[in-house]
Amino acid sequence: MSIVNMFRKEALRNQYKSSDIGKSLIKQPKIINNSIAALIAIFVFSFLVINVLTFSTKSSLDAKVSPEHYTPLIYNEVVVINKHFAIDGERVRKNQQLLTISKFDSNSKLEKEVIRSPSDGLFFHSLIEKNIIQPFEPLGYLLSTSSENELSFWISSNENMSINVNDHVTLIVNNDELKGIVTMVVGSNKNNKEQKVHLKLEANNYSKLSPTADIKILLTQQSEKVLNLIK
Repeated sequence: MSIVNMFRKEALRNQYKSSDIGKSLIKQPKIINNSIAALIAIFVFSFLVINVLTFSTKSSLDAKVSPEHYTPLIYNEVVVINKHFAIDGERVRKNQQLLTISKFDSNSKLEKEVIRSPSDGLFFHSLIEKNIIQPFEPLGYLLSTSSENELSFWISSNENMSINVNDHVTLIVNNDELKGIVTMVVGSNKNNKEQKVHLKLEANNYSKLSPTADIKILLTQQSEKVLNLIK
């Protein structure tokens, strides 16, 4: 190989090497720009998640139907319940027969009497071990409901979970569920052990809402920002 050819070959090699270096230098700014753009995108996404994205919070609270909705059926003498005409939780009409009782008359003889419903509502039996009812003890309870399907409840207060108007709730009563929405809140959950709320229920199936029912309110509050949840 002549000296001239050797110089030509070396010149071509240097030319290719310079070309590769140039391409590499051209590519590096693009890689840097793409990395910066990716970091900016991640930052913007994280900002939106923390400040915009929201989550719903849930809490279960003990509850009971407010006593004013129940009318206790009271007798001022010792009586014996002979028969129920309405099953526990049955919807009844005014003057409908509810039960028959026996009591002692002035001659100490047992006489029977029919107890009728004083108004429309749902009739609940008294929880008694025997059929003997002492004076002024309830023979049963009548739950009166409004045409708007609205009832008031006393719920256990929780300082870490407030309840507000328009919150959606689920009543859990003996494994049955009733959906509703909060229409009114009375009192503060910070100063009282119990708080009164009014609920508008989606259905009028109140047959499980006896005075002694174990009721839970599952509260699904308005969504809360992630930023507030992580503070």
